[in-house]
Amino acid sequence: MSLKPTGGTWEDGIFCYPIRVFYEDTDIGGMTYHARYVSFFERIRSESIRGSEADVDYLFDLSEAEGGPLTYVVRNVNITYHRQSTAGDILLGYCQITRLRAAAVEIKQWITLESGELVADGHVSVAIVGKDGRPKRWPLRTRETWNSWLKPIE
Repeated sequence: MSLKPTGGTWEDGIFCYPIRVFYEDTDIGGMTYHARYVSFFERIRSESIRGSEADVDYLFDLSEAEGGPLTYVVRNVNITYHRQSTAGDILLGYCQITRLRAAAVEIKQWITLESGELVADGHVSVAIVGKDGRPKRWPLRTRETWNSWLKPIE
């Protein structure tokens, strides 16, 4: 028996991750709090890179000689809400890497109900910084990983 939660899947440059809306995610009326979608988007992004050379653990463990340690900071988040989700709903969260810059990555994200109805979508810019808080360039292996997932918006 495996006790690991599902890790989601990459397919054609889009990562998909299932999320269940728990009662704790909702208000007294059972509607998901608007701020919870920021957490959902973070979870989707974190799961999309888990175990790769873009993973925060990989970057934080880089030696100073390798340019590390490095960590992520969210630079910008823009979310549009389309409909409510409620306690018990199964949501499908998606992310798509749309642009890779020297020290940042831009990500399109969206969440749907199981039926495919759009709940929320957004764009996130995430930068990479050193322990001094200043932007740093991506290490080569991390840049290659991001490039393998890159799917510009058409």
